[in-house]
Amino acid sequence: MLTLQGDHFQMGLQHGRQVLDLRPRILAVIDRRLAALQGKPIAGPLQELERTWEQQARSTLDMVAGIAEALEIDPARLLRYAAASYLEDRVGAGAQAEGCTVWAASGPATAGGVPILAKNRDYSLAHAALQTLARATPREGYRYLYVTSAASPGVFSSGMNEQGLAVADTHVLSSDLGPGLARYTLMMELLEHHASVRAALAYLRRAPQMGGGNLILLDAEGRMAVFEAGHRSRGIVYPRSHVVTATNHFVSPAMRGQYRRRDAGGPDGQSEARLRTIRRHLRAHRGRLDEDHAGQIMAGHDDGGVAICRHATGDAGATISTAIFFPAERSLLFCHGRPCEAGYVRHSL
Repeated sequence: MLTLQGDHFQMGLQHGRQVLDLRPRILAVIDRRLAALQGKPIAGPLQELERTWEQQARSTLDMVAGIAEALEIDPARLLRYAAASYLEDRVGAGAQAEGCTVWAASGPATAGGVPILAKNRDYSLAHAALQTLARATPREGYRYLYVTSAASPGVFSSGMNEQGLAVADTHVLSSDLGPGLARYTLMMELLEHHASVRAALAYLRRAPQMGGGNLILLDAEGRMAVFEAGHRSRGIVYPRSHVVTATNHFVSPAMRGQYRRRDAGGPDGQSEARLRTIRRHLRAHRGRLDEDHAGQIMAGHDDGGVAICRHATGDAGATISTAIFFPAERSLLFCHGRPCEAGYVRHSL
């Protein structure tokens, strides 16, 4: 658990100091991630991104600078690492699927109408050892609790603020990419300065974005939506039967044509199949969804079929945690590891 407070540079500095024992693992993960970009034409896209961030994302640049200082890492190298997923997608260097399955529900869909947002974080197994929770008290804005990785800036997976706004992301391989704000920057801004889904969507509609992912939103009143982020286009998916779902493709009319399926034989994380499976489970549990049912759904292997809890070996993408947010209660159930094997710990704001 990281405890962060102050401006974004100070939050980054504290982040880095509190993960100093992980420095050898962090350096190894950075080296592996950047090795995939060796010899690729990333100079132009990286320069475009840096210019945009200088104008629009000082919070992220300051946090990167603080982390880099504490860990004694070249800040330019750490910045390339923070932008690696975007750069890989821009130049076609991505070798693995960055998965994740997320859903939100409230009202008649849940037991007692309690708002729930759940995310399986499917990512490189190397990040399991770097995974952490952070409690942030920014110099300006709301306090928030979030899931992240050591040495990664912003809200690098999911989080919830003291007003009860919860947000989680999923990666989408997209053709609509360009210099803009990363999802982890957008999520940090949302949690620090926005209290409702309505306010969050108003901000996201106007914010410059790099594209390539979904943001799933839920607030303490049970309002929810999926924001599908493109660089030029955006789509919003509103709830049906008080539920929203997202995996690793776009479904809105505005964005579904921008989804790029991986080449035949490449890893795709079974995104469409997982979306169908999660929707089927949510229908089956309608009106009874609570923390126990949510945990069962996220741990599911579907009797040998497509799994929501994804297993893998080596450095392939797999489920490394589950976060179940309860915005009305300002609480989080967090499972570090596979939800089919590990237990949950409750954290509160």
